[in-house]
Amino acid sequence: IIKLSLGSLSSGERNMNRKRILFVDDEAAVLEGLKNLLRKERRRWDMVFAIGAHAALAELEKAPVDVVVSDMRMPGMDGAALLAK
Repeated sequence: IIKLSLGSLSSGERNMNRKRILFVDDEAAVLEGLKNLLRKERRRWDMVFAIGAHAALAELEKAPVDVVVSDMRMPGMDGAALLAK
């Protein structure tokens, strides 16, 4: 799981003001590309990047998210199965 740095805000400030978005893909390079592309949004969104569906489920056990953006074709558990859980 790759977490984007959120600066000096406390977790309470993050949770009140930000949407938490989970990005899921089985390719680390795709997640890194998204992370770089969305870097300017880090003040607006709390972004978490999970490599694969099982890592995403582990992240969801830690804390809820507002939005899940998932690759639909992943080995093991595809995006549709992940979203159904």
